Amino acid sequence: MIKKRLIYVLYCVLTVCTLVYGSCKKAIIKEENQNSVAVFDYLWNVMETRYAMFTYKQVDWKKIYSEYRPMVSEKTSSRELFSICSTMLDHLKDGHVALITIEQKYAYDGYYTGYSHNFNYTLLKQKYLGEVNTQGILTYKLIDKFGYLYIPSFGNELIPSDIDLVFSKLEQVEALIIDVRDNSGGASDKVDQIVKKLIQKKTLLKYDVYKKGPGHDEVYEQKPKYLNSKSSIYSLKPIIVLTNRRCFSSCNDFVLYLSELPNVVVIGDQTGGGGGTPFDHELPNGWVLKYSASYAISPSGLNIEEGISPDFFITNSMDDENKGNDAIFSFAINYLSKNHWL
Repeated sequence: MIKKRLIYVLYCVLTVCTLVYGSCKKAIIKEENQNSVAVFDYLWNVMETRYAMFTYKQVDWKKIYSEYRPMVSEKTSSRELFSICSTMLDHLKDGHVALITIEQKYAYDGYYTGYSHNFNYTLLKQKYLGEVNTQGILTYKLIDKFGYLYIPSFGNELIPSDIDLVFSKLEQVEALIIDVRDNSGGASDKVDQIVKKLIQKKTLLKYDVYKKGPGHDEVYEQKPKYLNSKSSIYSLKPIIVLTNRRCFSSCNDFVLYLSELPNVVVIGDQTGGGGGTPFDHELPNGWVLKYSASYAISPSGLNIEEGISPDFFITNSMDDENKGNDAIFSFAINYLSKNHWL
């Protein structure tokens, strides 16, 4: 009886030790994965091997490493590490680069901060549009011979049926103003659906270049982007696109696509850019790193990362703001009038 009890006690001790050892081992592994030095090196290497635009951005990533790596030690706190990594990533000046934790988020916003906003939607409605029609997130109005359409986003809230309905309502106009100011992007298929309503034949719109290997310039061959439409009542009508610096990502694509059409004029500020395709990667400590895994080139061969230049650079001056004017919208109306489209 004593022997059996002794065996049972030894078994319990061994079981507890095994559980404790196992728990300690997992804790050690977790602690190693969260080590600030290891996380920093891991993040830097993900960008080194997967980011697509070091050459275009003219950023020496190895030199950046030698500058920021000495700032990190095993004693570096999580918040300190986040600050160091964010500052390092800021050198890329890429709106698709982000670092996200449960408590904090870094994302480059320099593509629009420091520039005139150039858009006050409330002012536009009160002073220029008056009562408007809405369909989902879309705002539209028929004004004399032209139509106005505001597209605030290409996100999931933009429903295909709403797009179809609004464009059917605008079919009778002789000219169309499409306002995408403050549109920060969304889904490329929503962009494609609208563009197809504005073209009448197969059209080359851009080239995408995706990262292939770990080398900075190891990329796949350029992949052409075409859209095809058999007919469009809008393809021969004057179209004006209104832009500002907050037009980003898929909205940047939208402006590029329309700028390639002969009947389109772009008015406003240069778009914010964002020509790359954003990918996500989870770091060992659970943080999420976002980076551009590709870049885009216009049909004429220009990288569109820095944005699309308008045909007419127009901004709201301080005097415009004081007087409550929308200089971009006013210029568009005058342009249509001078060209006898109104």
